[in-house]
Amino acid sequence: MKGFRKDEGKRQKAEVLFIIAFCLLTSAFCLSATVDRIAALVDRQVLTVSEVTQIEDIRLFPRATGQSEDDYRHAILEDLIAQALRYRDVERFGAADVSKDAIEARLVEIEKRFASPDEFNAAVQHAQLTMDEVRALIKRELQVENYIQERFAPMIGVTTEEIENYYRTTWTQQRQKRGLPVLPLAQVQDEIRTTLKSSRLQTEIDKWTAELRSHANVDIYAWQ
Repeated sequence: MKGFRKDEGKRQKAEVLFIIAFCLLTSAFCLSATVDRIAALVDRQVLTVSEVTQIEDIRLFPRATGQSEDDYRHAILEDLIAQALRYRDVERFGAADVSKDAIEARLVEIEKRFASPDEFNAAVQHAQLTMDEVRALIKRELQVENYIQERFAPMIGVTTEEIENYYRTTWTQQRQKRGLPVLPLAQVQDEIRTTLKSSRLQTEIDKWTAELRSHANVDIYAWQ
């Protein structure tokens, strides 16, 4: 099966490259137009460099503090690949609808990544997107997030012993290192439970994504 997937991947890439080459060589229209570069291939799905740029422009995915532009764009491409793989799985079970309120709430979160609403609107315009297209991107992202919550979150449990152990070690050490008071366990146990659940949920997401990627042909070409 591994050899079959490898051969299939080569065939799929050859098809995409042939179409692009044919268009460039035989069509005067294509020769005069700006041809977008391929950032990555996920089986037959093409992700383009312009898509990476659009996501960067509107800051759909948050940028880590101190992250360089090159690292941020690379991270965006990896996130787009992961989202493409996850969304396929979501579609297999039927992507649930997302409320308009949830979409608008996420839109407000993204807007707050800019200095002002005008700066955000300018970024959307620069990305050559409409607000409806931005909302569509958000909806897709939320559909994947909701699927994750339904599929994985119920399986994540944290015991009282695990909370107490985390409190005595990691949590207390981090507070002391930052010069902050060590509060009683009773005051912070809910916070610790949430932290542990989030960490374990992310581990499950990473394992799921790695499994999906192992069954796909993913090739990265560029993100700049």
